[in-house]
Amino acid sequence: MTKTTKEQRRKKRKEKELLRQKQRQAERGKRLAPWEAPKMKMFQLPKLLKENIPLEKRLDLMRSIGKDAREKFAALYPQTTKWVTEYDPLYVLSMCAFYLIASPEGTDREASGELEFHHHYLELLQAFALCQPRSYVVKPLSGQLPELQAHMQEVGRNMSLRTLEIPERLKSDEEINAYRLRTDMMAQTTAVRNWAYMHQMTKVLLDLAHSIEPAFLAVYGVAPRRFFSMLLQIAEEGQERLNDHIAKMRKCAAEDDYRNVIAAYNDAFPENIPITEEQAAGLWKEVGKKRLNLLSMLMMHADLKLADVYTFSLDRSLEILGEGTDKAALQALLEKISFRFGDLAHANKEHFVLSNPILDRPFISLGEGAYFSAVWGVLPHLLLDILEDLVWEDTSLRDLYTKSKALYLENELERIVRAGFPNGQVFTGSTWQTSAGVTYENDLTLVIDSFAIVFEAKSASVSDPARRGAPSRLSETLRELIDSPSDQALRFIDRLKSDPRVHEFRTKRGVVNKIDSGAIKHYIPVGVTLSHLGLIGSNLKKLIAAGIVDKNLEELAPSISITDLESVFELLTREVEKVHYLARRREFEAHMNYEADELDLLGLYLDNGFNIGETEYSQDVILNMVLKSKELDPYFVGSREGKPVQKPRLAMTDWWAAVLNRVSEAKFEGWLETGFILLNTTKEDQEKFEVAFKKLAMQVQEGTASHSHNWVVWETGPKRRRYVIVGYPYVVDDKEQRNSILAEAIESDANADTRGVVVIGVNMKNPHYPYDVLARRVATDLFDTLTLDASAASSDQARE
Repeated sequence: MTKTTKEQRRKKRKEKELLRQKQRQAERGKRLAPWEAPKMKMFQLPKLLKENIPLEKRLDLMRSIGKDAREKFAALYPQTTKWVTEYDPLYVLSMCAFYLIASPEGTDREASGELEFHHHYLELLQAFALCQPRSYVVKPLSGQLPELQAHMQEVGRNMSLRTLEIPERLKSDEEINAYRLRTDMMAQTTAVRNWAYMHQMTKVLLDLAHSIEPAFLAVYGVAPRRFFSMLLQIAEEGQERLNDHIAKMRKCAAEDDYRNVIAAYNDAFPENIPITEEQAAGLWKEVGKKRLNLLSMLMMHADLKLADVYTFSLDRSLEILGEGTDKAALQALLEKISFRFGDLAHANKEHFVLSNPILDRPFISLGEGAYFSAVWGVLPHLLLDILEDLVWEDTSLRDLYTKSKALYLENELERIVRAGFPNGQVFTGSTWQTSAGVTYENDLTLVIDSFAIVFEAKSASVSDPARRGAPSRLSETLRELIDSPSDQALRFIDRLKSDPRVHEFRTKRGVVNKIDSGAIKHYIPVGVTLSHLGLIGSNLKKLIAAGIVDKNLEELAPSISITDLESVFELLTREVEKVHYLARRREFEAHMNYEADELDLLGLYLDNGFNIGETEYSQDVILNMVLKSKELDPYFVGSREGKPVQKPRLAMTDWWAAVLNRVSEAKFEGWLETGFILLNTTKEDQEKFEVAFKKLAMQVQEGTASHSHNWVVWETGPKRRRYVIVGYPYVVDDKEQRNSILAEAIESDANADTRGVVVIGVNMKNPHYPYDVLARRVATDLFDTLTLDASAASSDQARE
C-alpha cells in the first residue's frame, strides 16, 4: 500500500471540506427563508385495508397495534424519570427547550418537517421533574441529548397509537365513531397548543381580565390585566435573554485563534472566574488543538447557564407592575400558579398525558423569589385557562366572569362583522316570539344585498373532563357549543323566510331592528364560539356519525371560533369573498371527507375557492389538510412584528380581481350574486377563459369572427354545481341591440341547468378596463344542496 504524502492528505481533506460545503449550501437552498410562507402538501389518506376485509378483522388488527403500543408505552413511560433525576432537572429542561424546541425567528420546524420534539414532551418532562426533590447532579447531557429525544419520541408515538386499542364492547359504527371522536379530542388536548395567533390570544386574555378587574383585585390583591401583561412581558424578556446567549456564543465562534476564542468567552460571561492564559493553553492541548472541539467544550460549559435564561424573579415582576403593587399579594398569586419540587410526588403520572398539572401551574418556585419554567413558548396558550381557574375559586367572581365573557363574545362578533362588511346592515339582539309564546334572541344578523348571514354566539368553555374525552361531558359540551347555536340560527332563519316582509324586532337596548326579509334570497347560518374545537369543530359529520347529535347536516350550522373568524375576514378582503367562503364552507364540510381545522380550510380556499370539481362529492377520498394553515402563519405572526410579509390572498388573475373590485365598488342590484358566481372558478379556469376571450376579441376586431355577434361560453364547476361565465366582445353601438344579445347569451337553453350565469362584455371599439357591461341571470340557485344526493330538493343552505 502506497503511503500518502502530507500534501496529498491535505488536498484530500480540502476536497472533503469543499464537498461538505456544497452539501450544506444545497441544504440551505431547500430551506425556507425566515418569514417565507411554505407550500404545504395535501394528500389523500390511503385506505389501510382492502374493503373486502370484514370489519371485525379490521378492528382486530387495529386493536393489536393499539395493544402493542399500550404495552410499549407502559414500559417506556416510567423510564422518563431517570432524565430528571440523574441530571439537574432545570438543566435538562433548559437544554430541551433550547436545543429541541427553540427555532430562529421567522422559522417553523413543524412547517419544514424538522420538528422531532413536540412541546408536550417538554411539558411531560417538567411534570416528571416535580415528582421528587431537585437533583443537583452537575454533569453534562451533551451526547445523551439525542438519546433523550429518541426516548420521548417513542413515548409520544406509542402514546398516540395506543388509542387504536378500541374496547371490545364497541361493536356498532356509531359506537366506534363516538370512540374516535373522543380520541380526537384527547389528541388535541395532549398535543395541540396555541388556540389562536399570539396577538389574538393576548387580546382575548387581557380584554377578559380587564372586564373583571375590580372584583379580581378585591379577591387576589393584584390587578389581573397588569398581572397577565407582566407574565407576557417576562416571556418576551426570556426570549431576549435567549438571543443574547446565542449572540455571545456566536462571538466566540467567530474567532479563529484559540486564545481569542477563550478571550471572547471570558468577555461574554464576566460573572465566571476567567480562564487564564495558562489554563487556556492547557485546554487547547486537552482538546487536541482542534478549534471545533474547544468550541464544543465551551458551549457545554455555557449550557449550564441556560436555566438562568428561563428563570425570572419576584423583584423583576414587581418592577414591571410598578408602584402600588402589593408584593406579598403578588408573591401569593405567583405561588398559586407554581409548583415546588416534590409537589407531584403522589401524583398519578399516567394522568400527566391528558391532564398535565403544569398547564395550570407552569412555573417552578425555586425559593427566595425565583421562578423557573421551560414552557414559555406556550404560555399565551395557557394563560386564559389560568385566569379562569383563578376566577372559578370565587363564586361571585365566577358569576361576573361568565356574564362578562358572554357579552365580550357578542361585542367582538359585532366588531369583526362591522369591520368586515362596511356595506352591510348589522342587527344585534333581535328578540322575537313563537306562536307558542316562547321568546328567543338572535345574537347578530348581517344583511348585504340579497344575502343574510345569521350568527349565534356561545361563550361556554370546554371543561377539563370534556378535554380528556369523558363521553358524557364531551357530548354535553359539543351539543352546547355546536348544536344549540345551530338551532337558534336556523330557527331565526325560518322565522324570516316564512314571512317575507319588513320585520320589527325589539332589542334589550331599546332599539328596534327592522329587517326586510322580502329582499333576502340567500341565508347562511354560522355558530361562533370563544373556545377552539380544532378538527372537531370544523367537521360536523363526525358529530353525527358519533351520535352526539341526532340531526341531518341541513339542521346544523358551521361552527367557527371568534379568532378564526377574524382571521378569515382579515385575509378575504372583499365582502363577496367572505360571503362566498361562509356559503361554500358549509357545503364543502357537508360533502367532503377531510381532516382539517378552520384555518387549514381557509388555506385551501385561498388556493381554489373550494373549487375542486367532482372530488368534492367522492366518498372514496379523504383529504388530509392538517398543517395547511402553516402557509398563513408567516403573515399573521410576522406582520404583527413589523416584518414585510406578503399578505395571502385568494388566487385569481389580475383581470378577475379588477372585475370583482369594480363590482364591489359599483354595488348595483344583485352585485353580490354576480361576484358570487365569478368566485366559482379557479385561477386556472380564469386563465383559460381569458385566452379564449382574447382570441375571440381579436377576431371581432379584425372582422374575421364566424358570426355577426359572438361570445365565449365557459362552464365551471362540477355538474351539480355548474355556473356559466360568458365573454362577449362587441362592436355594436346600439345599446338595445347589445342588451338583446346579452339576454340571448344569458337565457340560452344550454344554460338552463346552471346555478348562475354572468356575462362580461367589452366594447372593442372603445374598451374600458376591466369591462364595459356586466349582466347576470336574475333567477339564480346559487347554493348547492348539503346532501350528497344531487337529486334531493335544494335546501338553499337553510331548509328552503
